[in-house]
Amino acid sequence: MARNADVVVVGAGMFGSAAAKYLSRSGADTVIVGPPEPDRPAAARLSEFGAYHDESRIARCLGWDRFWGTVDSRSTARYRDIEAESGVGFFQECGALALIAASLREHTDTMLRTSEDDGVTVDRMTAADLRQEFPGLGLPPMNGGVEGLLERKSAGHLNPRHLVRAQLALAQAAGARLLRATVTGIHRDGPAGPWHVRTQTATTGATVTVRADKLLIAAGSLVNHNNALPRPYRLDLQTFTEPNLLYEVADRHLPALQDLPTVVTIDPEDSGDANLSAYLLPPLRYPDGRWYLRIGPAMQPAVRELRTTDEIHTWYARQRITPQQSALLSRMTKVLLPGLEPVSVREACCVVDKTPTRYPYLGHLDKDKSLTVAVGGNGHGARGSDEIGRLAATLVLGDRWDLPLSQETFAPAHEPGAAAGRPDYLRPPYGLC
Repeated sequence: MARNADVVVVGAGMFGSAAAKYLSRSGADTVIVGPPEPDRPAAARLSEFGAYHDESRIARCLGWDRFWGTVDSRSTARYRDIEAESGVGFFQECGALALIAASLREHTDTMLRTSEDDGVTVDRMTAADLRQEFPGLGLPPMNGGVEGLLERKSAGHLNPRHLVRAQLALAQAAGARLLRATVTGIHRDGPAGPWHVRTQTATTGATVTVRADKLLIAAGSLVNHNNALPRPYRLDLQTFTEPNLLYEVADRHLPALQDLPTVVTIDPEDSGDANLSAYLLPPLRYPDGRWYLRIGPAMQPAVRELRTTDEIHTWYARQRITPQQSALLSRMTKVLLPGLEPVSVREACCVVDKTPTRYPYLGHLDKDKSLTVAVGGNGHGARGSDEIGRLAATLVLGDRWDLPLSQETFAPAHEPGAAAGRPDYLRPPYGLC
């Protein structure tokens, strides 16, 4: 069976669903290819894994640098419109707090100037201010002290699964076709011919090939492992474990904890597992009906690289973090919430990807610009995914690039040789998760 389209978007996750919406609204005949969300990610095939299969991601407008501040603030400004147009709710406004070492004051000043330029209001708080407003929240004992940056409005957390569902609904309303299938191969009829995306459908296992003049690859962290790139392409994108602990919260403790904003801590000390960088999300009701508070790490050594397909599959399938990772997250939980008395503690496994630039790859892989990629969230991609998807669609359509950074900054890099030493993105400060 064969189908034709103007554009095929490979990947129906955070970036792909947003890009498909903008492509379809532009009038391009668009097919989105991606497997259905698995009922249980741990039991899914490798091709079905997605980094958005969870209940929450931090949402805010304050960015670590100009790029992330811009895409995050632009995306966040559209959340309510996306909810209203799709009928799918995904954003909860509870505020976002960054606890930053005072020694990073110069960088903090720069972030605040950028936020002011973007019209984002941020309260700068001393340690005394923080203790008064959040008496149940512990402050990490960073060298030189800590200060807080609090966004009270247009910040909190989003449900990434619901956001993807909303974006896909809007893409389909604009005319896009969603093919729930796994990509098994991609090839082209000569240097100037159409692209052929061969797939296996999720329901019947039938083979469906989609032909298109243009191809957008938005296949996420597993782009080098799941047949999403035509040969011989591979990208310089590394995948790492993302360990989480989920603390079940009793109903009687919910009122105090639900008033917390999302929290990120930024420690510039290169002290290995003693580093105090982490993120914390307040309690949310999960599909099992229970309330869980979630904590995760920054890029400490405990966040190890996954180099092979087998390693990625095993990490996902077992849903068990390492003792080192558990100890690190348990310690940070005691620092931030010293009075927490959980009913139970669960482990959860996801992945995070990193590019050498710490930015997404948004660009073309071939000379005629018919093959484009939008991958590399670098642990920040969910909240800015609507704008990143819009930028990807802009490239596919050949429209004007309107980001205040050169498009060359996001040019995809091919897989390099083995690098010596620890990459920069594994060295603190790690930025805002």
